[in-house]
Amino acid sequence: MGVKIGVMGCIVNGPGEMADADYGYVGSGAGKITLYKGKTVVKRDIPQQDAVDELVRFIENDRQE
Repeated sequence: MGVKIGVMGCIVNGPGEMADADYGYVGSGAGKITLYKGKTVVKRDIPQQDAVDELVRFIENDRQE
């Protein structure tokens, strides 16, 4: 089963443009990322260097439920 991940650089347009993705990774400021499940924010202000690991961990946990 596939997973659609939207990776967007801008918090202004990003959430709308990736709205059909299962999960989203959106730049939200200098060195910060916001993670989404669909259109819902699940975590804000994640340091960019930790964001990919946070996204992978969130998807793995979410898919197990």
